Amino acid sequence: MSPWQFVFAAVVVCFAATAQMVSGFGFALLAVPMMGIVVDLKTAVVVCTICGTSSNTYQAIVDKGHRDGRLAIRLILASMAGMPLGWFLLERATSDQLKVVVGCVVLLAIVALSQLRVALPRLSVFDWIAGVVSGALAIATSTNGPPLVILLRAKRLSPNEFRSTINSIFSVIAMVSIAVFAVGGRVTTDVMIATALSIPGLVVGIAVGRRIRSRLSDSIFWRLVLMLLVATAVASIVTGVF
Repeated sequence: MSPWQFVFAAVVVCFAATAQMVSGFGFALLAVPMMGIVVDLKTAVVVCTICGTSSNTYQAIVDKGHRDGRLAIRLILASMAGMPLGWFLLERATSDQLKVVVGCVVLLAIVALSQLRVALPRLSVFDWIAGVVSGALAIATSTNGPPLVILLRAKRLSPNEFRSTINSIFSVIAMVSIAVFAVGGRVTTDVMIATALSIPGLVVGIAVGRRIRSRLSDSIFWRLVLMLLVATAVASIVTGVF
């Protein structure tokens, strides 16, 4: 990687960290496609995973007082259980096909979510369904956020509960992913240098995001979440088709 590529990667990480601090998710959704413009996509995925894990873990720790611990544990276990299913799907279908399906399902879920008038109970079979689907998508398409976002929104969690709970889940799943990358030899010298140089951008992004989110009302926060979900779905469909 050239010096300007490293700088570009740091700027992308700063922007993605800011967005994630505000909405609670979306780091990889924003960072991977943008960084992939000038950086090898495999390198971008690993760098974004490591930096995203740092952001997720920071939010999970800072907001731990708001976390629904039992719900987070159920969803982590369910996600782990869904990973073998994701591997099976990956072997049977192309990544592009899966991305189109995921995008369509998420759009339908958003419509259903916008019409939802009854909150789901905190202990629900839907926790396990959403967790398994999320774990499967993590392996098959690297897009594991939407099922969890939709579930937690349907449970009427407050913005602070939402951020803390979902980032606790993301941080654990991402750590497993990093271990897989390391064993697979994908944590290269370029990855380590790009990650190290992105740390200042990550810190700035987190600081800016915290300042912005403290000024958001609940209604605006959930609008931003839905906008990111729509962006996820559209991006998934477009990349799958083209």
